Amino acid sequence: MNAFSLTYRNGRKFSRRRERQMAFLKALGETGSVAHAAAIVDVDRTTPYTWRNTLPGFASAWEAALAEAATRPRRRAYFAMAPDRMNDRQLMHVLGKFSRRHSRA
Repeated sequence: MNAFSLTYRNGRKFSRRRERQMAFLKALGETGSVAHAAAIVDVDRTTPYTWRNTLPGFASAWEAALAEAATRPRRRAYFAMAPDRMNDRQLMHVLGKFSRRHSRA
């Protein structure tokens, strides 16, 4: 993943925040989910959106992380019910997730 500038508009730098941002981008590249990546890094799920809107270069690194996540193999679908008890609603939910993930690639 490319390094990006984490200097704020007023010129200050935050090293601990930078570590969290880099950890978030790594987790985003692995999971493809903003909420899940934020939980891994232990930040509120809205914080990365603030970073994306505030920091120059973070949005492009965000997109690169999502592109990396799109190339990773997906986990097998998990069904809470027994396979012989699947219903149409559950099938449409799984197919919708599959369609959204592949439309990003």
